[in-house]
Amino acid sequence: MASTQSILENVFGMLGIIFWSFQLLPQVIDNHKAKSTEGLSYSMFFIWVLCALGFGSYGIVENLSIPIIVQPQIFGSLSALCYLQCLHYGKQTRWSLRKTAVAGVLMFVVMAGIQVAAVYATRAGKDHQVKGTTEAAGIVPIILLAMGFVPQYIDIYRDRSVVGVSMAFIAADAGGAVFSIISLCFRETLDLLATLNYVVVLICDLIIVGLYVHYNKLNPSLARVRDTTDRCGAEYDVEKATVETESAVTAVVAHERIHSSADEEGLDKRLDQREQQTAPEHHRHHAFHMHGTTVPNHLYAKPVVVQSQRSLSSEDTVVTS
Repeated sequence: MASTQSILENVFGMLGIIFWSFQLLPQVIDNHKAKSTEGLSYSMFFIWVLCALGFGSYGIVENLSIPIIVQPQIFGSLSALCYLQCLHYGKQTRWSLRKTAVAGVLMFVVMAGIQVAAVYATRAGKDHQVKGTTEAAGIVPIILLAMGFVPQYIDIYRDRSVVGVSMAFIAADAGGAVFSIISLCFRETLDLLATLNYVVVLICDLIIVGLYVHYNKLNPSLARVRDTTDRCGAEYDVEKATVETESAVTAVVAHERIHSSADEEGLDKRLDQREQQTAPEHHRHHAFHMHGTTVPNHLYAKPVVVQSQRSLSSEDTVVTS
């Protein structure tokens, strides 16, 4: 009969595997619903694909349990899917659905080939008693997993906001790490390599949570606007600001024609100069204050407040005089 310690080890271990198998599913769903991957790092998901291949081959070579072998395959597949979503929805790439689908098929074929090659290479190293083969197969994926977070940290610091990252994904990832660590604590012999893996993941997740609280909750005014489009790709309404600006310019022209003693040529010249100054503000894509928020799910930046008609009139009066 299994001891209580063994039962608890298996229960928490199974919970950790379940959380870690589908932790990226909320991110995939959020990307699909928003039709955008704004704020997500392409490199993070690509590095995680390589990391999953390493974990998968390590589990096969070490002949671990079926759930532990299957978990990296699911994680790698979801990471690849997130990377393809970045290529399809990303503003810099905007790949067509057909091109993305073809790239996805090729990507999964290459992934399968790399994992098979890694399995045979690791087994060959063990058979020839090459020192450090097994340790390297287990440590390299851990390093890649931690490295995957670095590009996302850079994006968060640049935007001063956590944009696009699903907090449900982070919670599931951290939860899986916690359950796995608890499971290892009930083992008779502590697996240091596995424990290090889970601790690294937990720390990386907590860093994102800390940045989210700091930038998105406590200091949202620090966020920087990258574009005037939200995560759904819809542009913010700047037509109102444009109309108000044009109306103000028209009112200024009428005021000058009534009260100014300047000739017609001088008036047209000032009007052309004013239109040249205001035209870029009508059409530029970044018509938001620098200290507005980005386009995540929390706050939205306010459009640039157009100078009122009254202030424009007073300014022109000074110029005319």
